[in-house]
Amino acid sequence: MRSILKKNQVIIADAHVHIYDCFQLENFLDSAWNNFAINAKQLTLIDNFVSILFLADIKGQRTFHQLKQYSQKQEGIDDHKTNNWTFHNTQEELSLYVRHQNNQIIYLIAGRQIVTAENLEILALITEQTFEEGLPLEVTIKEIIASGGIPVLPWGVGKWIGKRGKTLSNLLTNNIHSILFVGDNSNRPGFWLRPFYLQLAKKQGIQILPGTDPLPLASECSRPGSFGFMVRGSLNHEQPGKHIKQILLDSKTNIQAYGALESPWRFIRNQLAIRLESK
Repeated sequence: MRSILKKNQVIIADAHVHIYDCFQLENFLDSAWNNFAINAKQLTLIDNFVSILFLADIKGQRTFHQLKQYSQKQEGIDDHKTNNWTFHNTQEELSLYVRHQNNQIIYLIAGRQIVTAENLEILALITEQTFEEGLPLEVTIKEIIASGGIPVLPWGVGKWIGKRGKTLSNLLTNNIHSILFVGDNSNRPGFWLRPFYLQLAKKQGIQILPGTDPLPLASECSRPGSFGFMVRGSLNHEQPGKHIKQILLDSKTNIQAYGALESPWRFIRNQLAIRLESK
């Protein structure tokens, strides 16, 4: 695909995406595109947008690697995977794009979710490198930056309280890292107050990258793309990962959140379902 930088373009992205085995891949991609298109139209009143899913493979997952294999051998995709989407390489190893038969395109960018020694989750976005689990938070952040990735501390239900909350508070207050973001996600119920640490991050000048963070439930397959962020600008289609990193690290970039938080009923239902699944 030629690298064409369109003027007045909008980049719309979901910064926290998991693809679980219980997801039907074609439904996942269809839903993501529809969610992106709806939100881009509502917020900008234009159809000229490019969409990105930032993947965050958890321990033991190699989703991005598997999708890369699809881009190299299309016949490797079974009928239960996808019929209408094809997978294609870019000119960088950490990204690829999927194209619908109607010429709709979504970029997929590699990343991982890691659990630190403090039992805090951290995302390593825009990197295909794997990282050791259980290392101290500060060490993990340094390793992510050294890999060329972007470290993001994502909000999670009950994960920013107690001792972990104090660790997070110290990190945000005394931030010594050259790159650091905090993540919001749509699992946060709308009836809760905005978490203190999101407010603290904003006060400290630390940018917030929203994403859906879908749960490992089949019903969550339709959520990616429904909550995230939007920036105005053009994307280099040959190196979308490298370029979106440059955009996000530009202090002049205005990161605009979009999407609705979880409803009380769905929040309670999902939390009960997750607990039943874990038994």
